[in-house]
Amino acid sequence: MIRIFHPARQRAGFFVFCVLVLSSMAMSTAQAEQRPWHLAVYGGKAGEERMLDILTRFNTGFRDAWLVALAPGYTYRETDRWRFELEGQVVKHFGDQDHWEFNGAWLARWMHFPWDHHVDTRAAIGLGLSWATEIPVVEPRAKLDEGESARFLGYVAVEIELAPPTNDDWSGFVRLHHRSDASGLFHDQRGGSNFITLGVRRRL
Repeated sequence: MIRIFHPARQRAGFFVFCVLVLSSMAMSTAQAEQRPWHLAVYGGKAGEERMLDILTRFNTGFRDAWLVALAPGYTYRETDRWRFELEGQVVKHFGDQDHWEFNGAWLARWMHFPWDHHVDTRAAIGLGLSWATEIPVVEPRAKLDEGESARFLGYVAVEIELAPPTNDDWSGFVRLHHRSDASGLFHDQRGGSNFITLGVRRRL
């Protein structure tokens, strides 16, 4: 199999990403708001298509695999237009696969859209690490009968959040919950899963 990215470059890129995250945590040009903690609950179903296909075509079939997640988060830095967060997740899978999943992620959230005075809208992307208590059966990508995925993989979140313009104590969101090998960075087998989820978030 031909690799698009050299493993050494992949690991170097991951190291650079970690350095950037730690650097942004150390910066204090703007303080997080007075209520930095929040708690989210979300759930959804596994899509059949790859992440980029789901995000660009907005169309996928579904598998009989579900998850429910509890996700506490902390806003450690906020600017006029960005909010930077750390999030932990406890995830329960059921359906075609039955196991627990534990994730840690760093999220960058864009806070300003032209229509915010009607519906306060935010867009977030998150990167992190994911560990499953069992090897997920829905994650082999090339053929379901070829090889396996792995317990330890990378995690990506892509999210749109909506809240009332006058009070963001409560908000709703749509999130793509993604686990993958990151083109071989975490595991030799090409594996990954995408769950399309809905959730609610409460600022504490």
